[in-house]
Amino acid sequence: MQDHRGLFNIPTLLTLFRLILSPLVLPILLVYLLPANVFWINAALAFLFVIFSFTDFLDGYLARKYRQETALGRALDPIADKFLVYSVLIALQAANKIYFYWVVLLIGREIFMMGLRQLALEHNFSIPVSYWGKIKTAFQMMTITIIILNPAQPLGVAGAFWWNGTEAVFLAVTIFLSLFSAYQYNKQCIAEFNKRYRN
Repeated sequence: MQDHRGLFNIPTLLTLFRLILSPLVLPILLVYLLPANVFWINAALAFLFVIFSFTDFLDGYLARKYRQETALGRALDPIADKFLVYSVLIALQAANKIYFYWVVLLIGREIFMMGLRQLALEHNFSIPVSYWGKIKTAFQMMTITIIILNPAQPLGVAGAFWWNGTEAVFLAVTIFLSLFSAYQYNKQCIAEFNKRYRN
């Protein structure tokens, strides 16, 4: 059931908060403060990213619990998520905290999924979020948090095994889940097309 008492209820305001502030505030702070590589600064930035990420869970939870789901909220929520992730990944690359090719892969995957979902909508069906997609999102958020927090990237795995080893494992799992979940979505989309247009 939708809430028709107003477009700008608390869940929608949280989505707008993430949509507007995350690409304006986080990239500037990350690009200009992360190169200092001071742990308490990294921790503050990581905490800020976690706050923005938590609003993604909170707006959906509040909308469902208080029956305040709106068409505007449903439209803005995935856009806000993309803005948050894209802006942070690009800022991390600009701050030399992540290899540019991983950014290309992660953002490219999201663009591919946007195209796939648009194609599905044009043929009157949708691609629901899968279990693998949810796990991917959780790992992606944890990976970005670790990358922001990590003060020891220049030391390499040998020089800081716990920090850089943990980051490498989380990043590898995130890359795998991103590609695997995209493959599963594509497979699901092809199966739906075959079912609808078989002879």
